[in-house]
Amino acid sequence: MNVLFLHANQPDYLAESLFHGLREVLGKKCVDFPRYDSMYSPLTIAMRSKLRGYGFTIYGLLDEVESLKEERFFWKSEFILPKYDLVVVADIWNLAWLAYDLSSVIDPKKIVVLDGYDIPAFFPYANMKYWLKKPPFSLLLLPTLNQYKYFKRELYGGLYTYGLSKYVPRQFLDSWKAIPKNSIPISFSIPQEKVWYGKVSQKIKDFQTHIVDREVASFVSNASEQYAFTSEADYYQDLRESRFGITMKRAGWDCMRHYELAAQGCVLCFRDLDLKPELCAPHGLNSSNSIIYHSYNELNEKIVALRPDRYVELQKNTYDWINRNTTIERAKQFLEACSQI
Repeated sequence: MNVLFLHANQPDYLAESLFHGLREVLGKKCVDFPRYDSMYSPLTIAMRSKLRGYGFTIYGLLDEVESLKEERFFWKSEFILPKYDLVVVADIWNLAWLAYDLSSVIDPKKIVVLDGYDIPAFFPYANMKYWLKKPPFSLLLLPTLNQYKYFKRELYGGLYTYGLSKYVPRQFLDSWKAIPKNSIPISFSIPQEKVWYGKVSQKIKDFQTHIVDREVASFVSNASEQYAFTSEADYYQDLRESRFGITMKRAGWDCMRHYELAAQGCVLCFRDLDLKPELCAPHGLNSSNSIIYHSYNELNEKIVALRPDRYVELQKNTYDWINRNTTIERAKQFLEACSQI
């Protein structure tokens, strides 16, 4: 399969991790336009320092493919564009008009869109601040957008969100909250090369240093609520020494932190996981491979009561989960979903 991957060339874990997987699976048959600068090696120190999380985990891993320069330059030409079996528009909130333009020259069934935003709203339904920045006639794109497969990670709440109830008649709200039929769940993923298989004996402390749960962090000595490492090697070593990985919902439910912790053999301790909407990423986490808690006291009680054999079982199930969520596996799942027209 030949895939054209159109993106906004800005930090977006969903687009970046999916592109990494597609390039791993398809090789040079997956063409990025423009060149996805952050994804290629070597990654400059200056760029790495500006990336989210200091550029850990998914950045700067791919080798340059020189033969793609010509395809990038001529991607929209009449002799290049038709050859693609699939066109991925990797940031619908910034590239919606590009998707619309493409639908006039190629079969809309070849076009799929990604929505990696932290909000549950679908394009173009967002807060009023967004409407002040974007032209209201974005609504005119909706008939076309409904033809595309719409991959979204924060999948819950449907179209309506963020105070629109102040401006929309009540009788319309129920239908606006419904999840669109063309939507498909998707989530972040992590490169297989970042998965570390260590021994339980190498776990020498309970928790990682960077703990995002303020309440838990207040009870753990030497814990930091902020990024504690500027070296990826040091960051991963800290995780490899930790038995448990504290995580929770922040701006959105899905977070690269979940995958990084699990990939280093940390049993996830996920605050309020049972409150996560079913279709919303991350998918597949539950009490069989995680510890669900709602307060530090509850977490502490569960850890104290945890038998060694149960910890080993949870860790094994954690590895099973992360192996289903590598970038290669996600790319395969994505391509399979796209093939079901």
